Parts: sequence; structure tokens; C-alpha cells
Amino acid sequence: MCFSFEVSLGTFLFSWSVSIYLLRKNLTKYQRQNVIFLMIFSLMQIPDAILWYNKIKKNKINLYTTSYLIPFLLSLQLIYNNFIRLESNEKLDTIVRLLSLYAVYRIFIRYRGYSISSCDSYFSSPIWSGKELEWYILLIFSLLITYPHYDRAIVGLLLLIILQSITNSGYGSMWCAIANSVAVYYLYKY
Repeated sequence: MCFSFEVSLGTFLFSWSVSIYLLRKNLTKYQRQNVIFLMIFSLMQIPDAILWYNKIKKNKINLYTTSYLIPFLLSLQLIYNNFIRLESNEKLDTIVRLLSLYAVYRIFIRYRGYSISSCDSYFSSPIWSGKELEWYILLIFSLLITYPHYDRAIVGLLLLIILQSITNSGYGSMWCAIANSVAVYYLYKY
């Protein structure tokens, strides 16, 4: 297949191992929240692994993974960043929180149905719900999960642009490169 079950599972195990190791250290509240967010972010590898293990067959496993598990984990990233990590109550924060709630609603509407395989290059991965993510959706999602730290959004978007230049599809589920990079960075920094 295009990417693989092993890469998804390996990414999950690596990022969670690093995270658990780091959480046992004496971290600041900010660092701890970053590591917990990495754990939530890298959980996206579980649905990818399930889809790959299932060979992206059009069955109930694919349907439930795509329609419920993926939207839940994407929503969890938004909720954790904008309702748990974000402690201020400025006017812009309220707007971001409302946008996050709307995004959660839209995610559950968008991801209904079956994921499909896109094997147009070695680096492709499942296309969730059979609909490729548009760049502006990736931009909005990146801004919402990194708010108020837009420097992180810029790094994430640069990685997505690089991934998009390598592959023509499936880049919406290529969390693995970002999760591994962030895990290595936190391991070095913390």
C-alpha cells in the first residue's frame, strides 16, 4: 500500500513513548500541556493504522473509524487547545473558542462515510471520508490548534506544503511527520 500500517503504528508508539518519558520529568505547566497536546495530536495515527490494517476496505470498521473516531480526535485537538490550554478570556479568545465549536460541528458533518486509498505516490495515505482536505481548511485548522502561538502554525503549514509537494493526495492524514518531528524536538528541548 501507499504508506503503511507499520509507519502509523510506529509513529504512535514513538511519540507516546517520548511523551510518557517527558511527563515523568519535572516539566513546567506549559511544557506539560505541550506534551499532552502532542499525545492527543499523535492519536490520529490510531485511525490511520486501523484503516491500513483493514486494507481500507469499505466495511463497518472503515465507516466507524472515518465517521466517528477521526472527527472525535480532530475535535479533541481543538477543544484541548482552546478550552483547556488557553486560559485567557480576551475578546479574540472568545471568538477562537466559538470558531472551534463551529469547527467541531463541521468536522462531524464532513467526515461521514468511508475513507479511500490514494496510491498516487509512495508517500500517500488514506483520504478520510473520500474527500481530500482543501488547503484553506488545513490553514484554519492549523491556526485553531496552535492559537495563540502562530509560529507553530507557520512551521506546521510549511511541513504541509512540503508534504503536498511530495504527494498529490492524502496529506491531510500525514500527521506522522509532524508528530515525529515535534516528539524529537520536545525530547531535545525538555
